[in-house]
Amino acid sequence: MKRQLIYATVFATLGIALPGLASAEGFYFGEETKGITFTQGDSDLTIRVRFQPRFDYGEIITSKDGTNYESDGDLYLRRVRLEFAGRIVPKVKYNLTLDGDRWDQAGNSNKVSVKYVFVTWEPDPAYSFFFGKLKLPFSRDQLTSDSTGLMVETAAAVDNAKNIFGASNGYFQPKIAVFGKLMEGSIAYEVALADGWQNGETIQNGRTVYKAPPLVAARGELSPPGWAEPKKLGSHLGKGQHLAVGLSYARQGSIEYQENGFEEDRSLWGMDVSGHFKGITAQAEYIAWEIDSSEPAIGETKPEGWHVQAGYFIDGLNIEPTLRYEVYDEDTKVDESKEKSTTLGVNWYGKGHSLKVQANWVHTDFEDNASGRLTNDDSKDVIQVQGQVFF
Repeated sequence: MKRQLIYATVFATLGIALPGLASAEGFYFGEETKGITFTQGDSDLTIRVRFQPRFDYGEIITSKDGTNYESDGDLYLRRVRLEFAGRIVPKVKYNLTLDGDRWDQAGNSNKVSVKYVFVTWEPDPAYSFFFGKLKLPFSRDQLTSDSTGLMVETAAAVDNAKNIFGASNGYFQPKIAVFGKLMEGSIAYEVALADGWQNGETIQNGRTVYKAPPLVAARGELSPPGWAEPKKLGSHLGKGQHLAVGLSYARQGSIEYQENGFEEDRSLWGMDVSGHFKGITAQAEYIAWEIDSSEPAIGETKPEGWHVQAGYFIDGLNIEPTLRYEVYDEDTKVDESKEKSTTLGVNWYGKGHSLKVQANWVHTDFEDNASGRLTNDDSKDVIQVQGQVFF
């Protein structure tokens, strides 16, 4: 009862305080900022800084004997980013982004790393070339910038899928890619070649990789004429319209184990539909992957998941109620291995995505064979409150 009272108090406080910062026209603190830009001849450099203070409260730890969830709080910085981006010449772009994700979160070791570093050559909208480190081309939820996310976190299935092609957050890795848009954006595509798993890395099943061929990933998107999305956004803040259907596929086969003569293949596929019209935003996504090992003791694993989410931006108040329902099956070959989550949220925008506050209430139920199921607990509730300053 105490837990539910705290959750209700958080949302009631936001409901009373945030509308008080409403603006009759535009955002209370003005329009979004886009960083500081320096220009010399045909070259330019834009510097941007972003940080997201975060507070989680609820059943985020387990009891000392590990049989049930216990309530606790954790205050940390979910993301800290320093971005340098621009053009070397008119059709050649570059980006270097440093990050300090989950800074001071319980159990996390603080470190600064290179999140993105890449160069693109864009001679024509129909075909452009990429080299560097960035996201692999699959999953609408992951490809959407987390600075514009409709919800505080990505869906569980999508979050787990990002780790199947590398030892440490393999969704972000060096790649060579060709990408482009046709028919004024009605058709968009990307085909990428990346390292994936490499020699000496320990794969999730405990085996060490001896060698493996490159990872291939591809994505295509279709939109009706006039409904193409110039840039993927989680929330469009009541502006414009888009409708898109996306298909993704990625595969790395013949990943040889160092310990023996066995190997495994990894494949991923997904489909998503997204759209918005003025204040209404909605998205649905299905993603699945297969890990097929020739070693009998490991065998085959087939996780999958899907989610639907929506929000409605209320102009003037500049608040956006949101809702998501998701199902993640950790292995479709195992009965009762699903976790099901319902998320209720609200976003407030003081300066568009440059200054905002998001609050989510996440309730998760675990089936008997799901990894989150504890002896005396088959569900948990967590409140996530996250701010963003992006300038």
